[in-house]
Amino acid sequence: MMDRQTDVALSVKTDMKFLPLVLSFAESSSRIFGLDDKDTLKLTLAAEEVFVYLCRMTGDPAPVTLTMTNGFYNAQLRFAFEGIDFDLRAFNLTADVPPDEEGLEEMGLLIASRSVDRMSIFHSAMEGTGFTLIKEKTYPEAQPWESAQPPAADGLSFGTPDVEDLKVLVRSIVGRYDPFIYPQDFRYPGKVVDMVESGEYKAITATDGKGRIAGGMIWRYSGSSMIECYGPYIFVKEGGEGIAERLVTGVIAAVARSEAVCLINRYATEDLPRGYFERLGTIDFIRDGEKRPWHFLFRQLREDPGCRVYAHAGMEEFLKDQYKRHFLAREIIPVRYEGERQNPHSVFGASFQHNQKLVVLKPLWDGADAGENLARHIDALRAEGIKNILLGIDLGHGWQARLYPVIEAGGFTASLIMPYRGKADLVFFTLRG
Repeated sequence: MMDRQTDVALSVKTDMKFLPLVLSFAESSSRIFGLDDKDTLKLTLAAEEVFVYLCRMTGDPAPVTLTMTNGFYNAQLRFAFEGIDFDLRAFNLTADVPPDEEGLEEMGLLIASRSVDRMSIFHSAMEGTGFTLIKEKTYPEAQPWESAQPPAADGLSFGTPDVEDLKVLVRSIVGRYDPFIYPQDFRYPGKVVDMVESGEYKAITATDGKGRIAGGMIWRYSGSSMIECYGPYIFVKEGGEGIAERLVTGVIAAVARSEAVCLINRYATEDLPRGYFERLGTIDFIRDGEKRPWHFLFRQLREDPGCRVYAHAGMEEFLKDQYKRHFLAREIIPVRYEGERQNPHSVFGASFQHNQKLVVLKPLWDGADAGENLARHIDALRAEGIKNILLGIDLGHGWQARLYPVIEAGGFTASLIMPYRGKADLVFFTLRG
């Protein structure tokens, strides 16, 4: 797993005299953790803009801790603080800051948000308040590859691939399969290697007597209770059924020793043998102008211990039906807005899956303008010609579950639940029309 001892931290106060130290910290740690010059510059720029913004938001200097984490395939810069009032609306995809003094202050956050690949916001009694900026390494795209001689379907050995075989596996997947059938990460073999090194991905391959790869599967851990797998990917013309079954049972055997409750496959191929997974749910996916089903598959690995989830009354019936169908024990806690104070502005994150021409929205920060903000995101994405727009909420957070009326009014319909995908279960909504 990832070596957390490579984390480095810097504690300063929100005073501009510390800016050179913050910049040196961000630049040096980015390079040490493998970012190239271009990506290092972008993350350092983001660090500068965020720190300057925090300095402007504090009358008296306040403590702030910066932590840089080596993600192997990315660098993660975390700002943690307490008692600083801020407005994160500039982190929205649709942000357009006003040309006044307040807008000039928020311009830094807008620049920071455009300089990194992903961001998240946290707020809790244990962690305090802050956000994490993530800049991924730049990798070359895969060159599709096929062996000059097809691999044999018998005399195979199954095991963990080394670095070069892992690259061959990924390039073979890209060369043989539709982009809809594998995650976007697979476009970059070097990234997959680093993700395996970090412990986030694991892989199994079937290799014939001459070292040629006849098939493989890749899986990843998502928290401690859920695992996602992809495939099986088969590269022989005949006899693939037996290889596929050996790969699936190999993955199940490998994850059976973990603490995971369930195994999910959202990129299953036609070679997936029957009887190992059940249908978790289906999303209507628009592809080539037509609606096509995107099946999410599910296998329970151990008895579900149950958990507590939050839900607005408008989605209770859907949740109860899903939990009953999949034998998931849940205590549903009702939530609704009851006049409590809200932040004026909300934040939605947008994850682009270019392979599938898909965007997944996620609420990052609660705010009174959530309805208008979500509508702006939908309009902007539709203007870009994006047909597939999903939204996911984590039922482990009451404020996200409370957004259901906003989500429903925005034109979304609940499609499926991914158990233990976040703090609790993740619900995916599909934009209608």
